[in-house]
Amino acid sequence: MDNTRRRAYIKEKLEQADHRLRGMDLAKECGVSRQVIVGDMALLRARGLDIISTPRGYYLKKPAFAYSSAVTTGRGQERSSLPS
Repeated sequence: MDNTRRRAYIKEKLEQADHRLRGMDLAKECGVSRQVIVGDMALLRARGLDIISTPRGYYLKKPAFAYSSAVTTGRGQERSSLPS
């Protein structure tokens, strides 16, 4: 697997993961050393991915949910729950 494909693969894995991804596991999957994965993570961060690194693995910081300022009344009408 070449560098570009490997980084695209890592990016896709991070986006789809529901758990932390260990560098050692990614290295085995990609046929490279863990240190190569460390470098790939640094390059992906430099390209704008918000990758969090912990002793237990890597994960993407998920965007916070946006809350709606409107609530529905029991009559099917909407009214603002926050001041305008």
